[in-house]
Amino acid sequence: MGERMLRESWTRNIEEIVDKISRMFEMEGVIVFGSWSRRGGGEWSDLDVLVVSDDVKKINILDRFRITFELGIPRIDIFIYTYDEVESMLNRMNPLILSALIEGMIVRSSERIRDLIEYARKRFTRRERLWIMKD
Repeated sequence: MGERMLRESWTRNIEEIVDKISRMFEMEGVIVFGSWSRRGGGEWSDLDVLVVSDDVKKINILDRFRITFELGIPRIDIFIYTYDEVESMLNRMNPLILSALIEGMIVRSSERIRDLIEYARKRFTRRERLWIMKD
């Protein structure tokens, strides 16, 4: 599959994700991260998507994963967290959140998500496979 066709396919998948999830929850942020944001992915790459929604506050994390699995979109890992959970994980230097906020491609974001991204980019950096605080 050519690079252009591959990119168009993933773009359609992202649009499908946003459409399906927006029917269930109001989304404050949608960020594509991982190999697709760092180097454009490839034919065998999956797509990692962070969704930030305070509408999931009362849904436990395992049920959130079940919801994303039931969307039935293959080769896509969707992580749904509240803003407070993302902020807490950022402060604990969670590698998934750091990768999403610092290296991710923003699909949709509120002002406070953009502020969190700016804060993360100022405070943390990647050294090979390790995230560290900047001097």
